[in-house]
Amino acid sequence: MRTPLLCLPLLAAALVAAAPAHAEPRRAGHVIIIGVDGLSPDGVNKADTPVLDDMMAKGSWSLHARGVLPTTSGANWASIITGAGPEQHGVTSNDWQVGEFNFPTSVTGSGGFFPSIFQVLTDQNPGLEIGSIYNWDGFGRLYDHRFVDYDAHGADEDRTTDLAVNYIKARRPDFLFIHLDHVDHAGHADGHGTPHYYEAVTKADALIGRIRQATVEAGIAEDTVILITSDHGGVGKGHGGESLAELEIPWIAYGEGVKPGVELDLPINTFDTGATVAWLLGADVPYAWLGRPVRPILQGEAMPVQVYRTSSFYASPAILPAGAGNTPPGGLFIDGPARMSLQNPNAVGEVRYTLDNSTPTPASPVYAGPVEITRNTIVRAGLFVDGKPASVPSVGYFRVLDPRIAASRGVTYSVYLLPEAPVRLPDFSRLTPVASGRVHEITIDGLTLPREDAVAVVFEGQIQIDTAGEYGFSTASDDGSKLYIDGKTVVDNDGDHGVITAVGTIRLEPGKHAIRVEWFNGGGGAWLGAYFEGPGLPRQFIDPNRLTPR
Repeated sequence: MRTPLLCLPLLAAALVAAAPAHAEPRRAGHVIIIGVDGLSPDGVNKADTPVLDDMMAKGSWSLHARGVLPTTSGANWASIITGAGPEQHGVTSNDWQVGEFNFPTSVTGSGGFFPSIFQVLTDQNPGLEIGSIYNWDGFGRLYDHRFVDYDAHGADEDRTTDLAVNYIKARRPDFLFIHLDHVDHAGHADGHGTPHYYEAVTKADALIGRIRQATVEAGIAEDTVILITSDHGGVGKGHGGESLAELEIPWIAYGEGVKPGVELDLPINTFDTGATVAWLLGADVPYAWLGRPVRPILQGEAMPVQVYRTSSFYASPAILPAGAGNTPPGGLFIDGPARMSLQNPNAVGEVRYTLDNSTPTPASPVYAGPVEITRNTIVRAGLFVDGKPASVPSVGYFRVLDPRIAASRGVTYSVYLLPEAPVRLPDFSRLTPVASGRVHEITIDGLTLPREDAVAVVFEGQIQIDTAGEYGFSTASDDGSKLYIDGKTVVDNDGDHGVITAVGTIRLEPGKHAIRVEWFNGGGGAWLGAYFEGPGLPRQFIDPNRLTPR
């Protein structure tokens, strides 16, 4: 039977209406994200990682991608799978659960969740095979499981990898997310940058190799893109703070069609990962997402025109003496002047520096050899390539205590043991110290504490003020801290958290003023730094020359 000509336009309109709403081509048959919790760029650079080295040589990568704040697992894994930040998806801590939140998601996905990559793919192509396999059970609280065909929690990294390998071989999923947790555990237990941490990274490398091999044995390697990334880095035994070492993460793309051996000199954010998955699998990126596909990973895709250079593409110069963990370079020197050296970890460029806290410019001195420092000095050093700034400046704090007065300077400290797993500073009037002593600075560096967790320290002394005016004080701590001047709370940085900074101000007259700093550690990483600034004084560690016991 012939279709009347009059009906043809109606038929065409019906066909258009029935077609998928998006017209994105599918660029990969399969996409696998392997998320390694706590994997830092430092870990990739310094651990023995033959698999990752091979994937980077044959793929496109950046060791300067950025997570979101706070640098906690929950907030960042949520950002990876939702293509948005905590302000949109609402996950601000590892304790987050749907229905129990500080504020709702900015848009409604399903069941109170922000729309995840699992939902986006299922909504646009219900026939996709989608899996999620995770070592940390907290990951399973971040999305609606109804959009996942296979959902499994592995008891450890080996079992998690076994589940992933078996699933890939049996079902050949279109999209699979795999989460490995043991590197983060090593960071908390032994510390980032330690031999045990690097050993954990090496093991992750081997597990990634097993997963990659599974795609070969499943017959899908030639049509699979694997993305390797992390949620955060770390400093010392902790994370959750605001340092670049915690914020920067590796981001590696490997597989069929991916440009080989390309270091991506462009900004990549953790929420771009989900958008990249959607783009590779031919799905539209929702308007509610912030992420955008990292298109330059594929052959045939041009690099975007960039007016501004990425700030951390080159490594920052190293200032020596180096600090350990959260402690910045420099240090306290009592027996004489300090000797400052600089190193360029890059194969290009020159290092320029300043000794007056100003940002280095092309007119600043070029480093040519060690520099003697005889007084308190803030050193800043930057890499310059072709005469232009090319790195994030490094900063070092050198404190030189006059040896003639060192014996009369310092503050006293008292150590307290706390009940298990404290989350706030205690009422010290109800506690008895288990140790006490005297130190030149308000810091736990160098203190021998009876235990690492559930412990607190109170520092007390006097600070000399020479000029009347408004003074700013701050503490950077993991976990909580408070700073008092003349019995008044000036800084409240209490709570269970990674290294974050809190500030306060107070007007002071010339003379001595009582200073008290309280600090505690519930568990994991630990650090304390106390700073001040005022008339003619840039922000710096509290000058040990001004501190005396009460």
